[in-house]
Amino acid sequence: MNRKAGSAACRPNGFTIVEMMLVLLMVSVLALFTASVKAMPLAVFMQTLECSILEQQVKAYAMNEERHLEITGTSLMTADGETSFPPDIVCSPFSWHYTGNGTISQGGTVNCTNEEEDRSLVFRIGAGRVTIR
Repeated sequence: MNRKAGSAACRPNGFTIVEMMLVLLMVSVLALFTASVKAMPLAVFMQTLECSILEQQVKAYAMNEERHLEITGTSLMTADGETSFPPDIVCSPFSWHYTGNGTISQGGTVNCTNEEEDRSLVFRIGAGRVTIR
């Protein structure tokens, strides 16, 4: 018998590229459907919220205009629009504004919680510093 070198017939124990691609496709589909969707950790959410708030403070200062913000419990309302929170996170309501020179109108604390933990955003009057506790 005359067989070509490197053909599948010469390697009875090997896989062809098509077989390997089919196996990878099946594993990928199984992994996609069996992967559990994890909720966003509260610490990561708080850092994201802090960045969004500080962005509004910078915009108020840069544009020399007053920027109103409000946390409604399930979203952050700004002049740029509404940003919804993840479904498992709820925060206490709070409303304030940044002046044209970047200072905050009032101090306060926003408490946020998910099923596992509680965190707070503390707004300090004056320079408008925001810290996570």
